[in-house]
Amino acid sequence: MLLQASPDVEGLLRQMLARNIALTIDRAAIRGGGSNEPVGVLATSGIQTVTSPASIFEGIAEAVAKADAENVGGSRAILTTPEIRKIAALAMDITNRPIGVATVFHNLPTTFSNQVPKILGGSPGTEHGLIYADWSELLIGIWSEIDILENPFESTAYSKGNVSIRAMATVDVAVRHKKAFVSIEDVTTSTIAMPVPAPIGTEEVGA
Repeated sequence: MLLQASPDVEGLLRQMLARNIALTIDRAAIRGGGSNEPVGVLATSGIQTVTSPASIFEGIAEAVAKADAENVGGSRAILTTPEIRKIAALAMDITNRPIGVATVFHNLPTTFSNQVPKILGGSPGTEHGLIYADWSELLIGIWSEIDILENPFESTAYSKGNVSIRAMATVDVAVRHKKAFVSIEDVTTSTIAMPVPAPIGTEEVGA
C-alpha cells in the first residue's frame, strides 16, 4: 500500500482508525465493565431493571412506567440488538398480519446496534441487551482529540518494511441520573414480541 497507493490512502486510514475508536467508545458506554475501561450503562450500579417480562411490548411498557415514576426527562429512546428487531418484525396479530416494529416498541425512537451485548445472562448467555433511557443523562468526557501516531521503527513492522500506526483517545463515561436508565432483562431470541389476544368468541342469538 505504501509503495502503490495514492496519497489519499492516509486520509482513508485516518477515517478507519477514527471509526474504530468511535465504535469502541460506543461499546464501552453501553457495556464497559470498569478496570481498564469506563463503566458503561449496563454495569452501572443503581440503574432500574425490568425482569422477565412476558413480552417485549410488556417489558417496554413497564420500563416507561418506571422512568415516569422517577420524573425522567423527555429525551427518551430504546437501544437494543438487530436480532430483537427481527423478532419485532416477525410479530403477527391474530389475523396473521404484521403488527409492525414501531407498534412493538410503543412508537418510541429505537436504535438497533451490534454494539449492544447479546450474551448478557442465562446458561449459556443468551440474553440481549434492551435499554430504555433518557440518553441525555449519559455523559461522555473526551480529554483529547484522537491521537494518530506512526512508528516506522517498531520491530515487527520494520522487519517487513511496514509502518506501525497507533490511534488513541482518552475517554470516560458517567451516568448522571441512574434512574433514567431501565435495563429490560431476560430478553432472548425466543421472547415473543407482544402477547397475542385470544380470538373473541361469538354467540348465536335465537330468533
